[in-house]
Amino acid sequence: MKEREPVSDDRLLRKKEAALKLACSPRTIDRLVISGRLTRVKILGGIRFRLSQVETLMNGGNHDFQG
Repeated sequence: MKEREPVSDDRLLRKKEAALKLACSPRTIDRLVISGRLTRVKILGGIRFRLSQVETLMNGGNHDFQG
């Protein structure tokens, strides 16, 4: 029997939700993506952002999410 990987509770946020969490504009979210400080997740043509990355930015932690 194949073991399942643990399910992550990492929610995905829309751009406006991420902007609200960071108290910034959606354009600032775009700038964070361009600079590599935040990564996008593409799902069926939509763009989402990982809550864990947004929270890391909120807490001033390591925020270089480039691969």
